[in-house]
Amino acid sequence: MNAFLAELGKKLAERWVSLLVVPGALFVALVAAGSVLGHRHALDGRMLGRAVEGFTAHYDHRPVPAVLLFVAVLAAAAVAGLLARGLGTAVERAWLVSGPRWLTGRLVRRRRERWARAVAAADRAGAADRAALADARNAIALTRPARPTWIGDRLRGVGARVHAQYGLDFPFAWPRLWTLLPEACRDDLIAARGAMTTAAATSGWGLLHLCLGVMWWPAALAGAVLMLLGWRRGREAAGNLADLTEAAVDLYAADLALLLGVRLPSGHVTPAVGRQLSERFRKGA
Repeated sequence: MNAFLAELGKKLAERWVSLLVVPGALFVALVAAGSVLGHRHALDGRMLGRAVEGFTAHYDHRPVPAVLLFVAVLAAAAVAGLLARGLGTAVERAWLVSGPRWLTGRLVRRRRERWARAVAAADRAGAADRAALADARNAIALTRPARPTWIGDRLRGVGARVHAQYGLDFPFAWPRLWTLLPEACRDDLIAARGAMTTAAATSGWGLLHLCLGVMWWPAALAGAVLMLLGWRRGREAAGNLADLTEAAVDLYAADLALLLGVRLPSGHVTPAVGRQLSERFRKGA
């Protein structure tokens, strides 16, 4: 047990350092550099070098203040990391936002109009062009848009597509199905969800750097790059998570039905069987 706890503590410490302290320490260093250089001397390397030399000389042969400063920097780095993670949570909620309607209604209407035009173009096209136009439609959303963001629609579309194909009420069916999934499948889903959280945290760091840009403009450029990188990775992670979730339903929905004693005359879950299962899962809710 002691060995297990020691190994667990080691892994938690390594994760704490990699997620919070290292990027946080870099941010603290940028804050210090920005406070010295400001906008006027934003890229003055010599000025920064002189400041670093004076700083190190001040703490030379003063071990106690140096150690206290090191501890303070670690604490500031951890605080910055926690703040970035919190901002990342806010970013992720913005990606998945569904309301209020007065705020998101216009964006949803614009996405629906674009999707409707793409659907109409695909319906009118000949066989040679239909596949390309269908890809253009799917690039907007796989189902009729109902969220203001691509990520929100991509994840919401899982439930809509599962319900259309199998008649399953996804929010109620998924917890039951999760217990049947093999460990490898669950690990892939957990990793995909973690990748989305990490991408949102990257955007959180971007927001912090944008705030620092008020004092030192190069930080604003770094913040914009981090925001864009987080958004791109968030889209990739959301698409991967949605694909893996649908694949799990496709592969194991029949096993769930059989385990619950529901016969499958056709060998797979039909909409009628899915509705029967959903009524059972909902329990009148």
